[in-house]
Amino acid sequence: MFNIPFFNKNKNALGVDIGSSSIKIIEVSFDKDRVNLVNYGEKIIPINKADVSSGNAIDSVFSSSSSIGEAIKDVIKKAGIKTKDATLSIPSFMSFFTVFTAPPMSKEEVKTVVQFEAKQHIPMPLSEVALDWSIIEEGSTGKGPKILLVAVPNRTIDQYQEISQIAGINLLAVEAEVFSLARSVIQESDIAKTVLLVNIGFQNTTIAVVENGLIKSTYNTNFSVMNIIKHLATKLGIEYNEAEKLIMEIGFSDEKLSSVLSSKINILTSETKQVADSFSRSYRRSVEKIILTGGFALIPGVCEFFTKNTGIPTELANSFSKINYDPSLNKIINEMNSRYVVALGLAIREFKKIK
Repeated sequence: MFNIPFFNKNKNALGVDIGSSSIKIIEVSFDKDRVNLVNYGEKIIPINKADVSSGNAIDSVFSSSSSIGEAIKDVIKKAGIKTKDATLSIPSFMSFFTVFTAPPMSKEEVKTVVQFEAKQHIPMPLSEVALDWSIIEEGSTGKGPKILLVAVPNRTIDQYQEISQIAGINLLAVEAEVFSLARSVIQESDIAKTVLLVNIGFQNTTIAVVENGLIKSTYNTNFSVMNIIKHLATKLGIEYNEAEKLIMEIGFSDEKLSSVLSSKINILTSETKQVADSFSRSYRRSVEKIILTGGFALIPGVCEFFTKNTGIPTELANSFSKINYDPSLNKIINEMNSRYVVALGLAIREFKKIK
């Protein structure tokens, strides 16, 4: 998606996940039909009370191309990463998504329809965006194919090129993070299932419906960990960093804390169930599983909470099951499975065969 230069397949590649409170980088190597974890690194921005209170964390954490580029350069240097070829993520809230049904037509004719539909759905002049699309459901008798259309502002792509130059990396492509999520999270055993991916973010949350390994629809919600931290800190009269620590270390295992978390996370489980119910009504198929991703998917007891409140079995991502890595990293990988999903999906993007 949104390739920058032509890609010549290399044996190593980087995935760079630019988040609102951290930057995560993964380096992988490719050998025949094996993908190996080579290196990884992260830069985390401590929570600032003023940033959380204002709700402008995304602007204050990485305020310019220069700050993002320098942060990437710093991670690469400290981790000792040698590979320069990288794919970067675009947060879902910086992209436009829509799904539409085209009239019955050949695949060759779809491009023309995409341009027409884009004018109807994208709230920007087409000259100011880069478009990508994929057929997510083939047409049947009397019906045309369903198409997922994605648009990213040209200024965003220009900014990412600038970031790459500052960071000293070769930009292979930029990709909306939801596609990276699906690529790294969906297992072979899930391909035939309808799965909801819920990526719980610091500033927003993305919910994506995936079926047959393809994204059928995607939704951005205002639910954020930032608001949970702010709510808990205010409720208990503690600092934001202390509130974050309580959430991540204790979670739903403490009755008092569970009550506070439930009042907020109920909002997200309700939205998730609405997405699942809407899909079931439209496609007459039920969502069979929810997979949680993002650092805050690691809140103790959150999967059980989702299962109880949505009625759908919920589990954490197991992204690294596809990747070869040193067994000494087992403990670290358990955490990376949820936190590094986007970076991993970006890193393996160019490899056609993953086992």
